[in-house]
Amino acid sequence: MKYKIWDKTEELFTPSGDSFTAQEVIAKNKLAGVADFIICDTPINMGVFMEFTQTKEAYKGMGVPITDTMTKQEVLDAITHFEENPPTPEPTADERIAAAMEFDNLMKY
Repeated sequence: MKYKIWDKTEELFTPSGDSFTAQEVIAKNKLAGVADFIICDTPINMGVFMEFTQTKEAYKGMGVPITDTMTKQEVLDAITHFEENPPTPEPTADERIAAAMEFDNLMKY
């Protein structure tokens, strides 16, 4: 999913079809008036509404290559790339054991 920083003026549309003016959003969420929030870069732009700094730190913790020198757009692009190309999980110990046993059985016959 492509993201962008909410400019605090754009009307926001939810997946349920509701819409909110910037003033309504800020009235409901005071932090939205002072902090940067991430929204979807789609017509239904309030599919997410995440505070930028906390989201950045959360994704860094998941292994997204984010540095302090990156611009906000570069951070959003890195998050999008990570979501569209997730890392392949390593096989668990049980999966490796099962694969070894299957291989052993194949080699017996």
